[in-house]
Amino acid sequence: MRVVIIGAGMAGSKLAEELAHNSNAEFTITLIGEEAKVGYNRIMLSSLLAQEIGDQDMPLVDLVKMQQTGVKILADDPVVAIANERKQVVLSSGRVVEYDKLVFATGSRANILPIEGAKADNVMGFRTWQDVNRMMALPVMQKVAVVGGGLLGLEAAVGLVKRGHQVTVFHRSGHLLNRQLDRAAASLLQTRLESMGIEFCLADSPTQFIHDESGLVCQLQHGDGQQRPVDLVIMAAGIVPETQLAEQAGLAVQKAILVDAQMTTSDADIYALGECCEFEQQTFGLVAPIWSQIKVLTQVLAGAVANFAIVPTPTKLKVSGINLFSVGKIQPDTQDACLVFADVGANHYRKLVVNDGLLVGAILYGNVADGSWYFQLIQNKTKVTDMLDRLIFGEAYCQSLVA
Repeated sequence: MRVVIIGAGMAGSKLAEELAHNSNAEFTITLIGEEAKVGYNRIMLSSLLAQEIGDQDMPLVDLVKMQQTGVKILADDPVVAIANERKQVVLSSGRVVEYDKLVFATGSRANILPIEGAKADNVMGFRTWQDVNRMMALPVMQKVAVVGGGLLGLEAAVGLVKRGHQVTVFHRSGHLLNRQLDRAAASLLQTRLESMGIEFCLADSPTQFIHDESGLVCQLQHGDGQQRPVDLVIMAAGIVPETQLAEQAGLAVQKAILVDAQMTTSDADIYALGECCEFEQQTFGLVAPIWSQIKVLTQVLAGAVANFAIVPTPTKLKVSGINLFSVGKIQPDTQDACLVFADVGANHYRKLVVNDGLLVGAILYGNVADGSWYFQLIQNKTKVTDMLDRLIFGEAYCQSLVA
């Protein structure tokens, strides 16, 4: 079976590796990527930027081993057209590749907010190794604005400030990581990041980028009309699933490429997974569900029965020794019980949300050692009624009661 995978990022390259090494079925696999570098771990880009790791630490898969097992890797040559009726894809070079089964793993692109003046060469996303190389090449002491105080924005800010730049983070919400943290945990995080030299403009977003004579952004305007000088703008305000090719191919697309539980699109011979797909009105930006999708699709392509299902996924952030863990419900309703432990001096904070005897959400800042245990309690829907007085202190304090 000729399997062609469009996209050689984390999802596409991992699928190719799984099909080549861990499947009993016989496949001829072609992996096509638009970037010159393929098969690298995108999660490690922030660590690379912060100089915590080197280029040698970036590979996600063993490309040499994959090629030795027969996987064809076509890098720096993106697909530009798909002929469904002939089961062919056309590459930028003019090369035509035929398939029996086609997989979209096209990922996503940075969401460039529709701010006046945003179309400039020094306004960029933070998605690729090339983006990191560009940031690494900056002269020292540049004034950098990061738009977005989510996971990606904060990791970019830390990496840039560690490289000697003056970094300001703009975030529309009143506190950082507002989808993962409450205000108390976010305040601890902000204090720690400010001690590193990062400045924050919360409940604020640039309303205009002002260009110099060369067409580069040299000033940005705050929501209140004030202006500040800037040398580079990093857009970290979410991602947009890459669906252009899928739409051209006539596939059903809403927020992303629609798939069923077998990762099949509206074309029975075309599949999609990762950030470019949508299942049960949800899209996917975290690794855990994408790895599950790969496992399902590997089985489906081999002729087995498998189904993808959405399960709660924890969020972890680790930059420069800052540990955070968040899963499930973070803002309690009136019918929820809320357990809180805070030691500001030790930078330690925990918040647990319990509903009808079940743990439904957890936030940990500082000491996150019990995060996986709390996540397991949520997944298994374990009754915690008998351990409520000790639950906030973690697994060690509750083991005897659980037994």
